[in-house]
Amino acid sequence: LPNPPTGSKSKPWPSSIDADCDEPSAWRDKTIVAYLDEPPFAISRRSSERPSGCDMDLALHVLKGAGVGDIRFVRTTFHELIPGLLDQRWHLTTAIFVTDDRAEVVDFSRPIWAMTDAFIVRRHDAARMTSYEAIAAAHATLAVVVGQVQRETAIGAGVPADRIVEFPDQEAAVEAVRGGAVDASASTAIGNRALVERANDSTLAAVAITSRSARAPVGAFAVGKNLPDLTAALDDVIGRYLGTPDHLALMRRYGFSDDELAPVLPG
Repeated sequence: LPNPPTGSKSKPWPSSIDADCDEPSAWRDKTIVAYLDEPPFAISRRSSERPSGCDMDLALHVLKGAGVGDIRFVRTTFHELIPGLLDQRWHLTTAIFVTDDRAEVVDFSRPIWAMTDAFIVRRHDAARMTSYEAIAAAHATLAVVVGQVQRETAIGAGVPADRIVEFPDQEAAVEAVRGGAVDASASTAIGNRALVERANDSTLAAVAITSRSARAPVGAFAVGKNLPDLTAALDDVIGRYLGTPDHLALMRRYGFSDDELAPVLPG
């Protein structure tokens, strides 16, 4: 996330929650988890309800295992996740890709998934939209979510910046594809599969991207740098939980394949 916009207040902190996120030990009594509605990682149609999803169920298990008494979930946008940590509005976020730029401003837990990218396209374009390089060669327009890594990946593969359109969330990006405003939307492979399923639109297709990289990027919970004890506690519980039958059942329930889990499992 290059040059994260610190101090942004476009999503006001709910007045009903007294966070104390600036106190290094306060998380032990109450931990605030920020998320966005993006299946299968976090699923919530109403901001007032506890979200489900692989990241949220895992966060709940891990935080309970770390002894947290009160766990709160706050819905936001992707663009606000890291600024909210920097402003100390919450303690940790739904898992995001680990990058060097992000690691300069936040800490990361042990990785909890590894994920390749995919596109959502109109079904008749599926055969020709199979990689970022194919997007570039076709002079196609690409939708991405503000702040997500797919923009830089696309530019690195030769897609001109002026053919990349940023949207506030995945649903807006998918609507742009559906309406013909852009040719494809880029996000994670499993996320796009879930979004196409939610859209229930036979004109859309999720297309796995052919990649030159043999190693899938990893995702982890992001934590404020002022909370090293929280990061250590997360790592301790995650390390003991990954690969257990309960963990594997949880992730498979949300559509993860063994290949998508293998890179982060012990051994």
